[in-house]
Parts: sequence; C-alpha cells; structure tokens
Amino acid sequence: MVGQTISHYCILEKLGSGGMGVVYKAEDTKLGRTVALKVLPPERVADPNRKRRFVQEARAASALNHPNIITIYDIDEAEGVHYIAMEHVEGKTLDRLIARHGLRVNEALKYAVQMAAALAKAHSAGIVHRDLKPTNVMVTDDGLVKVLDFGLAKLTEAAPTGEAETAVTLEPTTEEGTIVGTVGYMSPEQAEGKAVDARSDIFSFGSVLYEMLTGQRAFQGETKASTIAAILREEPKPLSQVVEGLSREVERIVKRCLRKDPAHRFQHMDDLKVALEESKEESDSGELATTPAAEKKRFPLTALAAIAVATVAVLAVAAVVAYILWPRPQAPPQRTLTRLTFDPGLQSDPSFSPDGQFIAYSSDRSGNFDIWVQQISGGNPVQVTNNPAHDWQPDWSPDGKLIVFRSERDGGGLYAVPALGGYERKLSSFGYYPRLSPDGSRILFSGLFEETLAEPQRVYVVSLDGNPPRQVLAGLRKEYRFLSLFAWHPDGRRVLFWTHHDEPGWGLCMVPLAGGNPVKSELSPEVQKQFKAAGFAPPSLGHFLLAPSGAALYFQGRARDVWNLWRVTLDPETLRVVAGPERLTTGSGPDTDPALSLSGKKLAFTARKETTRIWSVPFDANRGQIRGKGEPVTAAGMDAFQPHLSGDGKELVFLTYRAGKQELRIKSLEDGRETLLAADNFLRFTPCWSRDGKYLAYHRRHPDTGENSIALMPKGGGDEQILTSPVSREGRGFPWDWSLDGEWILGNSRSLPPGKSLIWLLPLSSVPRAETQARIVASDPGHDLDDPHFSADGRWIAFKATDPASVVPSTIYVVPASGGDWVRITEGKDWDDRPRWSPDSKTIYFVSSRTGFVNIWGRRFDPAKGQPMGESFRVTSFEDPAQMVFPEIDGLQFSLAADRLVLPITELTGNIWMLEDVDR
Repeated sequence: MVGQTISHYCILEKLGSGGMGVVYKAEDTKLGRTVALKVLPPERVADPNRKRRFVQEARAASALNHPNIITIYDIDEAEGVHYIAMEHVEGKTLDRLIARHGLRVNEALKYAVQMAAALAKAHSAGIVHRDLKPTNVMVTDDGLVKVLDFGLAKLTEAAPTGEAETAVTLEPTTEEGTIVGTVGYMSPEQAEGKAVDARSDIFSFGSVLYEMLTGQRAFQGETKASTIAAILREEPKPLSQVVEGLSREVERIVKRCLRKDPAHRFQHMDDLKVALEESKEESDSGELATTPAAEKKRFPLTALAAIAVATVAVLAVAAVVAYILWPRPQAPPQRTLTRLTFDPGLQSDPSFSPDGQFIAYSSDRSGNFDIWVQQISGGNPVQVTNNPAHDWQPDWSPDGKLIVFRSERDGGGLYAVPALGGYERKLSSFGYYPRLSPDGSRILFSGLFEETLAEPQRVYVVSLDGNPPRQVLAGLRKEYRFLSLFAWHPDGRRVLFWTHHDEPGWGLCMVPLAGGNPVKSELSPEVQKQFKAAGFAPPSLGHFLLAPSGAALYFQGRARDVWNLWRVTLDPETLRVVAGPERLTTGSGPDTDPALSLSGKKLAFTARKETTRIWSVPFDANRGQIRGKGEPVTAAGMDAFQPHLSGDGKELVFLTYRAGKQELRIKSLEDGRETLLAADNFLRFTPCWSRDGKYLAYHRRHPDTGENSIALMPKGGGDEQILTSPVSREGRGFPWDWSLDGEWILGNSRSLPPGKSLIWLLPLSSVPRAETQARIVASDPGHDLDDPHFSADGRWIAFKATDPASVVPSTIYVVPASGGDWVRITEGKDWDDRPRWSPDSKTIYFVSSRTGFVNIWGRRFDPAKGQPMGESFRVTSFEDPAQMVFPEIDGLQFSLAADRLVLPITELTGNIWMLEDVDR
C-alpha cells in the first residue's frame, strides 16, 4: 500500500504488523502532519469480532488523553479500508530495549513509573488494558513511554467518571470462560477465563517489570499450556537470585504485583505508581537498601557449622535484648478506601450524619442537582430535595435532624430541610458552602461561590432562629488582603481561614468569631522542609477542616500540580504544625470536598475529573441576546483556554496542553480543520488576531531562562518575529488587540522604575525600536491596568483597573484611543474583568461573578458622548455546578463576533469515596 492514499492519508512506509492489522507511516495531507495509520486487512474485515476489537482500540485510547498513552486522531473507513490514524512516535518498543540481562534499575523504574501513570489514567476511567506486554509499550528516543494497543480493553464500571470518558462505550469482547490476552503476561484469573478488573493489569505490569529488570520472563514454558500452568501454580525465581545489588524495596514491589490472589496485590495502580516513584527517587539518590549478593567463597563444612552455632547463640541473646529495649518501627497505617456512589455525572459535597452511617451529598442523577442521602453500607440512595433549581453543598447538623444546603431557587440562598425530606426553610437570600457550628446553632458561609486571588472571600454567619446574616472577619487589618477558605474551630468560638499576610506570607490563621487579632500558624524548619519535599508551592491549600479534637488539619493540597488530600498534626491552640504533611490519597486528582465524621475516623471526598473546552454560543452581539444552545468546538479531554476569534468570526485561536507541552492552535469554525502553530519549550499567552486575520500576536516566555517578549506569527505558521521593545522585554508585556490599520499593537505592562502600570500602543513600522516609540495611553502607579481592547470603530479603548491592595473590586473603564480622562463603566463593587466590544461599539461586555457564578455581562455605551447608558445586564446564565465558567481557568477570557460568543466552559464528573481510620 506504500504510495497509495487512503482518505487524506498518504502512505509513506510500512512500520510493522500484528494480529490486529498493519501499521504504516503516513502523511495527513489536510493537517500536514505525520501519523501512524493502522489498517485492518480486507481478509479481517469480515470477522465481526476483529472489527469490533479494532473499533474498540480507537475508542478506548481516544478517551484517555494522557502523555503516556498514544493519541488517536481519527477512525474511519474509505474505499472499503478500515483505519485508525494515531500519533506517530519515533522510538522502539520495550521488548527491543530490554537487554539480555535486563535494563539498568533506574532506567527500568523510569519507564515503569510512566507505564503506571498511563494505566492509572485508564483504570480511573474504568478501562482495563488486558494485553500489557513489552511489545505494546513504545519508548521514544528521549525516554517518553507510550502505552499502545487497547484492542482488548474492557470497561469494568457501570459508568465512567473521567473527563473525556463520558463519551466512551466499550463492548466486552469476551464472556467469562474465554481466555484473551498474551500468554506469558496474563494474570491467573485471566488465564482461567475469569472476570478481570484493574488488578489483572497490575499482575501483567509486574510480569513486564520483572522482565525489564532481569531480561527473563517471569513465567515461561515450552508450550502455551505449560506457561499458563506456571502462571497458575509457580512462583518466578526471586529477583535477588537473578540481579545482584537490587534493592529490597523494588523486589518487594514486583513480588506484590505477582501475587496469585488479586486481593493480595496492589489494589490500585495509583498506589503502585507512588511506590515506584519513591523507589526511583531513592535509587537516583543512591539511598535504596540493596539485597546482598550471594557469597561465592566456600568454607570448610566444620568451620561453617561452628560459625553457624556461635552465630545462632549470639543472635538469640541479641534478639531478646532487642525485643525488650529496642524501639520497634511502626508499620505505615493501612487505611480502607471505599467507593460510595456509582452514578454517571457529578456526585459531590459529601457530609456525614452524626453517627457516621450515612452521607448527604449533591447529585445530578435526576437531571439537575438535588440533595441525596446514601447509607455507607450500601443500598439505594434516598432523594431528599426535588426542585427544578439546583440544590447542592449540603451539611448535616450535629444532632442529625437537619441538612442545610445551597439552592439556586428564587435567586439563590441557603435552606434547611429535615434529614430525610420535608418542608424546606429558607435561611439566607445568599451564600455558599454552609458549615454548621459544632453546637448546630449557627452557620458559617461564604458570600462567593469560588474563592480566588481575584476575589477573596466575604465570610458570614447566620443563626437558625431567623435573624439576618452578619459579616465576620471584616475588621481584619488590610495586610490580610487575600482572605479565602474558612472552617470552624471545634470550640465553635473561633474561625480558621487561609490568607496571604504581607509579612509572613501564605498561611493558616485563626481568629475569634467576635473579633480580635489573628493567630498565624507556625511551621518549624523541619516541617517546612517536609512540605518542600512533598512538592508544595504556595498557594497550594484548598478546602480544609479540623478534626473534632482540633489536633489534625485535613486539606486539599497541590503537590507537583496534582490535588490530593493531606493531613498535618496541629497544636489546636497555637496552630503550630507538629507533624506532617501526610498524603492520604494518591489518585490523579483533583480530590475535593473533604468531610470528616464526628468520630474523626472516616474521611469522605469527591474524586473529581475536570475538562475545559471552548464553547461557541449563537449570539447577537449588537443586541446582547443569546440566540440558541451552545456547543463545544474543541476536543473532549483536551483542556483549552484563552480563545480569540478572527474578525470575521470564522477562525479561532486558542491554547491547550498536550503531552506535557503547551500548544498554540487555530481551528476553522466552518469545516472543523485544526492547525498546530507552535508546541515547543516556550509558553505563549494572550494570542490575538490582526484585524485582517493574517497575523497573530502573543506574549512568549521561556520558563527556564525567563526570556520574555511579544511575538508575531503568520496565520499559516512559520517563523516568529520578536518585538524587542523594553516595554515587552521587561517581563510582563502582554498584547491584547491590534489597531484598525494593523500598524499598532495594544497591550499592557508594568514599566521599569518607578513601577507604573501602563496601557500602551507599540508601533510595528520598524525593528528594533526604542521605548520612546511606544505611545502610552493610560498609566497609574496605584492600579493594575489590564486587558485593553479597541472599540470596533477604533476611537475608544476599554480596560480593567484593580487596586492591588484590595484586589476587589475591579472596575471597567474606557479611555479615548488618543489618551485622556478615564470613564467608569462598571460600578466598582464587584470583580468585573475582560472587557470586549460589540461590533457596533455600543456595548461593552465583561465577565463578572456578581451573582455567584461567573457569567458574561454587558453595559450599553454611547460612542458619540463617550458615556455608559442604563444598568449592567446579564447575558449568559451558567449556573450548573457540573458545567460552568471557572474563574480559576488559566487566563479566563472570552471572545465574540457579530453572531457568536466563545468562552471556556469546565465540565465536571466525579463520585464520592471514603477513607477509613484516617486518625491513625
């Protein structure tokens, strides 16, 4: 087939063949990229089972967006040829890399950690690979692992929970009693034709790792039958007898993977991955304890016997003394992890009943969010509320009688309902995250849905007796400016909050509810060292709560960009951290919404998956009216952000992350064609189209060297043109718009001393250029000026101004393009951001969270008089907790044309899990 064209793929060369088809190197003539094309031979098409496996491979792998899993681009049929177009990887399969005596230990662990990460991703989506072997693992020239061939993959859960997996349906390719897989790497249950789960992959993983370390198969016979018999009844030769100097920890890991009984293996690939990571770190540092090589010198038998007798006597005495006097090491606590909910969609916000036997939670299983109650021991959940509006964020009262919750009904607010349903009473006309005090008499809550650096929390308390809410913590000194997140102290008289204090920096504080000076947490140098070793980087603390005893703090923490649940031991009076941090969950995250039982022994949480896609919504931009239902225009499982529409609204530029790298992409909204413009070691931000749609401008930064610049690139890709003005070179120069004639870039930065914030116009007429050639439109030493945009007629510039001392409120202003006085557009009471103009220059749109959820708002503008008209009005109504605009999205931006609005929307799925004996 070399030289032929299948659809728009030109076959270049044959790469290999296997049981499921022939793989070719091909060129995608539409997108101009090299792909690997797997073709199902004509003689195999007639076999429905092979055809189903072929399709299943594409569906399974395409659902798992992960840097260590091969990326599927397309699956189709053309002229009777069935094919899968996938990522082309330059490298070798693992079987070609394993030498006769195996790989070096640190090299084997490097590959094993990546394989475990890929399989953990698949398992989190309910997908078991079932055919893991060295030929199905590719290693690139720079050491990146790619797991291939999901043709035998099987869906093991009733419903997936991953971000992209909700669109995947995998049909089982076998029934129980049928053996599938590759002999030599099968698990015992797989070899017997029994039902398998993720633990089967763990056994196969152990077999592959054994071979990586030794160069020998763990199980091998002269025939397939004898190999299966070895898997079922024999143990592989101990690693320490094959590999000299191998660490005891690595040998223990492999041995545990290869247990015959699935219950005695690692139960989750995430746990295995963590064990491998720790072993790799210790191996790289040379700290791993090794198994001594066998002694080769022979002693006379009589001497050996004498030594043995003497040694036994000495050891016996030493053992007695050691048992009495020597402190025995504490085994790491073994905690039970149990999944409590199994529904598709999002189950979140768990709260325990006082006896710890039930949880209340919010679920969209009925179409919108309601409050449900689930027995810990199992059974069907009970629906507590049933309202067309969303009910969520429940909290169970300490006496067990009530559940308080947030509802979006009647404009939104806090409500209380009897624990098993009944009359629902309104407690407050606003508020989020209600938390009942330890005595159950008051509710602490937030005035905002999402706590961000852009808008810190306003914290309130309301009693159950009908009195109106009152704000607390408002009297704190100005240096506690980033007040966010909060929790009750167990005594009910004090409140904990997470803040940024000017002097000591980020930290946990405690303040009396009645007011007073905060007490800030103390971190000893040793504990600070532990936090640093765990990979924490402030701000890295999410939702948190104190144990009922006050002696432990549980929190959602970010280490190495993964959000898991952690614990530290505290002195409850001084907040001094006594011990920790201890990582409680090890999944790919984010693990959110931690909730403790009153006994302090059970911890419930949401294992959540998030994906952010760019959506296009039909929109009359001049009238400010949504004209229909929106749809996503970027792929599921690929987080996309910072969209910008071309002037004609036909093309979209956006940023995304794939395979650990940021990518700059263009997508046609007419034919769906997508073009990759850049994917290298640079980071790019705020891409914006020239008015004629021929060029893009953006901020470019190198994360290692710190190099910053403003760059231009032709629409079709090619060499970047770097603008060298000191305005951009000093580090924070961002382009946002182009002038109508295409001769100027509109942007913002902070100047070199004296540190003013600037809105400027940078000319494109000559390079290099002097700083004086940049024309300053607005400047201010006391406000951060950001996100400027030209009106469609080019006469006005809208921008955002924020007082850095207070962060909130932020205000939208307009200034003449030639410079002059600022005209205030928004009220200056809320977080208002990202101004954009309508095509007729008569409306300014912006994002705001003034009603809780982030939405698009607008305000009319008279371009002739240069004055706002009327009141601000809301354009969008995103109020679904499972599908919303998140203020935390990197560079939250939106863009509009005459007939459409594009913006990033985050979709969430997840279920609730429980960790027991967390107080050990």
